Amino acid sequence: MAPWVLRYHTRAAALEMQGSSVFGRGFGKLRRIPLASLPDLILLRDEERPGSMYNGPMSQWSFPEIEGSSSCFFLHLTLPGERSAPPPEPEISLDQTTPLSSAAAYYQEETKYSRTTIHRFRSLDYSKKPPQFKDFQSENPISLVPYLPFTHIPFTRDPIPPPPPQPPTPWGLADLSRLLFFSYGVTAIMDSPKIEKTYMRAAPSAGGLYPAEIYLAIWDQPFMADGIYHYQGKEHHLVPVYEGSFREKLNACFLHAPALLDASFLVLVSGIYERSSWRYGERGYRRILLDAGHLVSNLSLMARETGFNPYPLSGFQDAFLNSLLFLGDQTEVALTGLAMVYEDLSFDPIPCKPFLPSPPHPAYSPPELPETGDLFRDLHRLSAVGPDPFIPSQEALPGDDDYDPTVLPVSRFAPQRDPVLLSSNNVDFSDTVSRDLLTRRSARHFSGEPLPFDDLSAILAFGYDLSPDSLPDPAAPPVFFGRSLFASYLVVHSVDGLLPGLYHFAPETRSLTLLRRGNMAEIACEFSLGQDLVRDASCLLIQAADLSRLVTRYGNRIYRTLHMDTGIIGERINLASIRLERGSSGIGGFFDDEISEFLGLPSTTAILYLTVIGMIPKP
Repeated sequence: MAPWVLRYHTRAAALEMQGSSVFGRGFGKLRRIPLASLPDLILLRDEERPGSMYNGPMSQWSFPEIEGSSSCFFLHLTLPGERSAPPPEPEISLDQTTPLSSAAAYYQEETKYSRTTIHRFRSLDYSKKPPQFKDFQSENPISLVPYLPFTHIPFTRDPIPPPPPQPPTPWGLADLSRLLFFSYGVTAIMDSPKIEKTYMRAAPSAGGLYPAEIYLAIWDQPFMADGIYHYQGKEHHLVPVYEGSFREKLNACFLHAPALLDASFLVLVSGIYERSSWRYGERGYRRILLDAGHLVSNLSLMARETGFNPYPLSGFQDAFLNSLLFLGDQTEVALTGLAMVYEDLSFDPIPCKPFLPSPPHPAYSPPELPETGDLFRDLHRLSAVGPDPFIPSQEALPGDDDYDPTVLPVSRFAPQRDPVLLSSNNVDFSDTVSRDLLTRRSARHFSGEPLPFDDLSAILAFGYDLSPDSLPDPAAPPVFFGRSLFASYLVVHSVDGLLPGLYHFAPETRSLTLLRRGNMAEIACEFSLGQDLVRDASCLLIQAADLSRLVTRYGNRIYRTLHMDTGIIGERINLASIRLERGSSGIGGFFDDEISEFLGLPSTTAILYLTVIGMIPKP
């Protein structure tokens, strides 16, 4: 049975329900004291009566047993007016004898955090931490350092040498240098007591592990040879992996996507499993996908600043592309691509399908004794696309329709008030993207002060790429793979003009609808693994998806793009917050089922990502 939560001042206890009785154990400094002097308020979540919360003075509760010490306490209480009932039937465990409908659903369930399993995660062995950078040896690397728009490297103050002469072309190495540095270059170096140095990069990454890698396929340019190159962020170099023209192979690999016909080059994003699994185990695959979304967001924004239209392409032949990049499928895998079309050479709108489904698979049967990595490797393998793309009959692909409410999870909480529309205070962030990326860091502390509603509106509008007139440019390339496939909720603690509570956020109407009223900062802090920044922020954005319905329609591949899309939004929110001198931070660690219950959603709902937004302390 899923745990209940008991709040005792700032301490928490994990409780279990048996009939109408509650049994629990927690840790803190609860002394042997009379019942009358216990806290005045108890807050319980009833798993068997969805939506119910028991609140009231302790005197209204019956306590057959209570004992405690300075280190732990045990509690057994009976709900008032009820008799004890026999314990419920044991739940069926998720194992190989009871397969879930898909690899995605099984993986999501098995990688959930809960209060009863969080202690199982091992301590970190820093001697086995994977290297932060790939080491490609080459006699002819292309240094992009001379083309940086500085006189000195920002974090070392080393002077930048002058660039060598370049042929007169519409764009060149200077544009590639800006694109790659501000998207994923090293922007700071920090010393650490446990390891030699930590290199901080332009894109955020869970735990500073940076599992994403960048490859660049280029053709028909006079300033560098045709081929596939790897971007080495530490040196800010491009190193050739393959020399020669691979354009036709890439066209076939990406199933002849129209954007590749006009593209000047193709950026490929991959993920290295071990970098995240070293710290996060099986759940590390979620972090890899979120980090890939952060990076795609930076690449897209910087592409526009350097004069390119970026077309996201997550539909490709996995085995084919991994082979081209010498990756295989065990340690590093390709995740997505962006076709870069130089806007001065682009005259007509280019059709783009950013997402292609994977074929349906039979019910997933996991390995009997899986080791770390077996489940996410299975999921990635079973979400692959082959040479013949699978198109669901009579179903629109993501991006074909702007909004399809039938695939979204629906909260059981009814609206309490009319929707509140975001203000039209849209801010143009495009002129400061590179500056903001250079100084970008996730906020670690918030002041708790109210966030102006106009600022929240501008941050959400930029995060979700909302046009103020609801009429986006039809010729602009898509920003997301399928933004309309997940639901968004906002937990408001302190925002000017909004009542504290839980809101449903509808990007398609730019509106917030109150579902539950009350200050829920402490509850949000608890289900976010007790992180104080969640309690002190002005609000918390939560994204959730009906995974079983989406996988039935689009296959396991939807798991990748759901997380990449929420990562894209998270990074855009981060940059908008910096521009307005506010703070933001993404959170990938949380108690999944507690959030589903809090939102009024089934426990099968996939909680994708959390992002806090708020006021930062004044220096």
